[in-house]
Amino acid sequence: MKWLPLLFILGCAQVTSLNLKKHQFGILPTKIIWFQIAGLEEDQIAMLRFQDNGEKSTSFEDNACIGKAWSYNLYDIRTKAEANFLAQMTGKKNIKLNCEDAENRPIWSYLATNGYNTGILEIGSTQKQSLVSLNQCGEKGLVFLSSLYFWLKKEPVPGSQTYHYTEQIPFNPNQLVYDKTCGAKSCGSSISEDMNAIYSIFEKLSYKNMFIVRDFSYLAALERKDFVKARDILRDIERAYRIALDTAEKNSDRLILLTTGDSRFVDMPDQGKQWFEFEKNGSNVQTKRAMLTNLVLASGARSENFCGMYENAQIFERILTGPKQQGLEFMLINPFK
Repeated sequence: MKWLPLLFILGCAQVTSLNLKKHQFGILPTKIIWFQIAGLEEDQIAMLRFQDNGEKSTSFEDNACIGKAWSYNLYDIRTKAEANFLAQMTGKKNIKLNCEDAENRPIWSYLATNGYNTGILEIGSTQKQSLVSLNQCGEKGLVFLSSLYFWLKKEPVPGSQTYHYTEQIPFNPNQLVYDKTCGAKSCGSSISEDMNAIYSIFEKLSYKNMFIVRDFSYLAALERKDFVKARDILRDIERAYRIALDTAEKNSDRLILLTTGDSRFVDMPDQGKQWFEFEKNGSNVQTKRAMLTNLVLASGARSENFCGMYENAQIFERILTGPKQQGLEFMLINPFK
């Protein structure tokens, strides 16, 4: 009988931290900021961490959870970034990169039924990589992309709507808006500047929202073996990621998620002199083919769902699944099963 008080105390203990950080479990994310970064793999963070002979922690390391997602689908062991991202956003592995993909229901369609607005900022995509390509798929493509707010960081199409991060930004659903600072080779504004300007207003349009930042410019720099440019882009993305993390630190109902696709192995220098040459001109580095897994980083509401290893397509359900709240979830998780 004398042990009952002790058992009661132990039974009521709660875990309130994750990865040594203060964390509340089972919180429904009412605001989601999701980065999809093509080509990124965790070792590449060294390009920022060890810059100028220093050892400075980056915002990519300041997460509650880190996970790894298998990149294969029903057709390929190593899949393209755009296929990975579509699988993540639809929960389907059978991505073919043709108009059949538009038959899958995207995550923003589910969220819209629960009052969420979704905005997308897409950077450096080719015609095949861009979600806009689904516009060519007739009615089903239009349905797939319906109700989105969409900004493209690329050279404007003649006659298109444009934006500038220092001016009043257009917020119209079902309309493509191009960055007016972009030309054929480069843009006059940074990713972090655009993301900060757009999201600071977008999040006020509705109480519930999801904002997706899709970047293909970093992978393009890796493929060109332009590692100096790749490092600059990665630094810019890191600043944008810090902006997102800062919002989550002030608000417990925000999920900050970073997923990758077509993660490339970059063989970094292993000696000081070689690293100096890399810092100077990007030499002494080799890029190998895509890896078999992709990186996942998460912080904030429901970030506990993204620890561990799982399939790429399961990222979809891990965003939507959790302890039963407000009818959004697909299932009720029973921890005793």
